Amino acid sequence: MKKIAFSALLVLLMLPQSVMCETLTVSYLERPPYYHTRQGRADGFLIELSKRIFQDAGVEVVFEMMPPKRIMMELKNADNVHCSVGWFKKPEREEFAKFSLPIYRDRPVVILTTKKQKQMFARHETLRDVFLDKSLIMATMSAFSYGSYIDGLRKDVFPKTHEISSRQNLLPKLIMKGRAAYMLTAPEEVETLVRSAGLDPDDFVAITMPDIPAGNRRYLIFTRGVSDDMIKKINISVRKFVDQDTRK
Repeated sequence: MKKIAFSALLVLLMLPQSVMCETLTVSYLERPPYYHTRQGRADGFLIELSKRIFQDAGVEVVFEMMPPKRIMMELKNADNVHCSVGWFKKPEREEFAKFSLPIYRDRPVVILTTKKQKQMFARHETLRDVFLDKSLIMATMSAFSYGSYIDGLRKDVFPKTHEISSRQNLLPKLIMKGRAAYMLTAPEEVETLVRSAGLDPDDFVAITMPDIPAGNRRYLIFTRGVSDDMIKKINISVRKFVDQDTRK
């Protein structure tokens, strides 16, 4: 009997980690319409896309909402078997994490401000000009990435910012109260974001800038503890559900 038990244990130890792990924890942050919690469940168009991808790949998952800093802590732990939805691929993240093929590409980021404050941006022709104007405070989430170009511009210019670490729908409130002049966001999320803050979208305006490049690609990001075999299966499913233009 002991020999049988020992043999069974040996087989388990020899199995790949992806097989031994029955479920993959998939975290997301509150950023509608991409991902958010609705009636106690994970929702949003990237969550729904991810569900189809995982189901097609035969990967059982459990979704869990976490703040951005907590997600980063989980991802940096190489012993975790963890995934998160919709992150940008950056060199510093590739040092501790693995990525799927891209699952979505954003439209170009816009400056979101109130109609009353719009005239403050009229004299600026580029986002760089806006960042250089220290009278304009940008509301932002800590640990957020806006993609390589804007992140690099922030490091180069150091725009004046008001950072918070809780919920993104607090940012429009900071703008409405005059504690910040603007925020950066994808146009896909403007209406949902403003409404989730309990504000009227008609009070806001989105401003485009010519130096803001095409939208960033979003990925599934994995800890080092997730096997390459599992990610390979997921990528096969990504190819089925995601347009080729997004993956180029």
